This record gives sequence, structure tokens and C-alpha cells, in this order.
Amino acid sequence: MGIKEYLDNSLDKYYIGILNKNGFELTESDIAGIGGIYRFKNSWLNFEIVNDRGIIETRISSLFSENFYDLDLINAYLNRREKTEMEKPKFGKSDLSKRLSLEQESELFENSLTEIKTMFNELNYKQTESDLNKIGNERAKLLFG
Repeated sequence: MGIKEYLDNSLDKYYIGILNKNGFELTESDIAGIGGIYRFKNSWLNFEIVNDRGIIETRISSLFSENFYDLDLINAYLNRREKTEMEKPKFGKSDLSKRLSLEQESELFENSLTEIKTMFNELNYKQTESDLNKIGNERAKLLFG
């Protein structure tokens, strides 16, 4: 299966229903060499699904920003908002060192759409991005030292 077919199958299996149901429209598609990307947009969010050398990643961003954040990072952010006490991240035990499957990512996306919409609206996106960047830096330290 080629890059495009794998990306198309993943998009169809996990996301196309959610995207269609929430008014997302395809704004760009680019398949070249060993990678491919589809970008979608609705009235309140940007969404992209990328196949980079056989690894599928999904990312979202505010309409008011160029910064995209992967759903693994969004998951860590949402989990931390629910916890009252933060613990020091440990590799293998931290939510920052775990990757969600595409099925888990699509469930997270669908189940958290209302909260995601609020996180990335015009009033909140700057604070959300600041928090996500901090968590992203923690993840980089944890994974790469």
C-alpha cells in the first residue's frame, strides 16, 4: 500500500465521518514522494492529517494561528486539566511518552470537540498555545534528554 492509499484509508476509517458531521471542508491536499497531507477547515478549527514516511499524525490549530498541535499533546493537555496535582514526568509512565493509536485519537477528537472548540477560540487560543508549548517542551526533554 502506497503513501496516498494508507493516508486515504486512515482518513476514511477514523476521521471522515467526524469531519463531515462537523462541517469541515478539504482546503488542501498534497501527496509527494514519501509524504502526504490533507488539510481541512470549518468555521472554528483547522485540522490536518499527515502521512510522513508511513507514520500518520493528526494535528489541529486555531483559525487565528499558524501553529498546529498533535492530538497526543492535546490529550496530555486535557488530562492535566483534569488532574489537581502534577507529578514529575517519567519516561514510559508519563502521558507525554505515550502515543495514541489513530482509533484513540479519533475518539479523543470526537469526544472533546466542544472543549477543543473553546480551547482554540479567539479568546482562548493564545493561552492554550502557551500551555501546549510548555507541555511540548516537557515532552521533548523527556524523550530526548
